[in-house]
Amino acid sequence: MAPIPGSGLAKGLAVTLRTMTRKTVTEQYPDAQPELPPRTRGVIGLFEENCTVCMLCARECPDWCIYIDSHKETVPPAAPGGRERSRNVLDRFAIDFSLCMYCGICIEVCPFDALFWSPEFEYAETDIHELTHERDKLREWMWTVPAPPALDPAAEEPKEIAAARKTAEKLAAAQAESNAPQAPEPNAPQGGES
Repeated sequence: MAPIPGSGLAKGLAVTLRTMTRKTVTEQYPDAQPELPPRTRGVIGLFEENCTVCMLCARECPDWCIYIDSHKETVPPAAPGGRERSRNVLDRFAIDFSLCMYCGICIEVCPFDALFWSPEFEYAETDIHELTHERDKLREWMWTVPAPPALDPAAEEPKEIAAARKTAEKLAAAQAESNAPQAPEPNAPQGGES
């Protein structure tokens, strides 16, 4: 059966009329800040004290938008007679947000929790070269990272905590046993009897 001419136009107008009668839900963005969900992906914040310059984030980034420079420093021995160690010191950590696709791989692969999602999203620039943010700017965003959500009270206790608690209870029991006063043996002679 052939469609009636103009039926598509009538369906489109019906949708338009239904939408016109509904209340709008427009947020007045510049005047009122939006309510963002807790896990919003805005920008990436850097907690540089945790960064060991392992370069995992830069190697795993599919866009190659993370730039890291470092140098080695010699650390004196911790104890006399020990040997000197060397460690990497972070010189530059920058992310080019004009290339970043916000996949979060860098945050997931960081073994020392140095990178976090921040809900900040207002960082537009007039020049594309200014979208490469250095570590001082990434550090500022670190302080806008929300606290992690509370654990579910009905969840199972983590295995690490359960193992640590069990070990602590064994040590406390052993210590209490060693500190308990010793009872005299029943067949031992008492003082004064011969």
